[in-house]
Amino acid sequence: MEQSKCIYSVYIRTLGKGGDKYQRLLDSIKKQTIQPLEVVVVLPYGYKKPKERLGYERFAYSEKGMVRQRLFAIDDAKIPYILLLDDDVEFEAFYIEKLFDTMQKAKAQCCIPILKDNSLRDSVLKRLVNRFIGSVIYKDTKDEFYMRINFFAGFIINTNVLSHKQYYTQTGHGSNCFIESYAIKSIHFEEELWLEESGYSLPDDQVMFYKIYRSGYKIAVCQDAYFCHLDASSTDDGQRQLRIAQAKAGNFLIFWYRFIYQNLSGIQRFKSVFCITHRLFWECVLYILLKCHSLKSVRYALNGLKFGFHYIKTYKENAK
Repeated sequence: MEQSKCIYSVYIRTLGKGGDKYQRLLDSIKKQTIQPLEVVVVLPYGYKKPKERLGYERFAYSEKGMVRQRLFAIDDAKIPYILLLDDDVEFEAFYIEKLFDTMQKAKAQCCIPILKDNSLRDSVLKRLVNRFIGSVIYKDTKDEFYMRINFFAGFIINTNVLSHKQYYTQTGHGSNCFIESYAIKSIHFEEELWLEESGYSLPDDQVMFYKIYRSGYKIAVCQDAYFCHLDASSTDDGQRQLRIAQAKAGNFLIFWYRFIYQNLSGIQRFKSVFCITHRLFWECVLYILLKCHSLKSVRYALNGLKFGFHYIKTYKENAK
């Protein structure tokens, strides 16, 4: 592997409140065998710089938001490769070296690791519920994909990943993305600001990765790179769960229409309509029973659906 060809920037989106978990990220960057040309920390306007420092990072400011801060990084990137990160992750010293090597061998434009976080320890019951809804399905797909998007606007995780085989993916976790700068710029992620307008940006990572895939780029999976999402939960202002319920209704409806329904025809379209209807209905019911214990979540979910249908109507009119 020619390490000299791996010239990359690191962009971290943060609110500057990561604390110990942010320090673990900085430690991970410092020990990379292939050092970045620059490290840029993207904060919202008005937010204080974190006290944890590398000493050579550049601080930049953008409008607040998961999508807006990521968009700033994409627009600002000037060198061949970019590593997009959240502020609550850690990874091994050979992380970039392994991802770059995988990209070269797989002839891919993007590479992600197999994530290690709490989702790997989901209970059997939770997996069964997710499978019933269609949001996350664990299955031996017998193909080259580690994760594939399904008709429910969720994804399927391949349960039979062989260590000697190169896998690709259609989606990934938004906490990290190592990609050629021209590729991420060319997907026009700025077209997806509706994710912010809905009140909660979920599923911004799924939209970004699937758009990379649909744009004809390969997203390779590096199996042996250690990367851990430390999962620093954002402050819950009492409305967060309700905003998530709203996003799960409206945003997944828009994602389904934009990236699934429009790319199908005939009986496949009918099948996808059934799938998204099934998911949205049962997710709303389960959200009431298991999380919110209140019909208030129904109002938020209905507001989400209202936003989703209005967006789709406007999108169709503009497409004419």
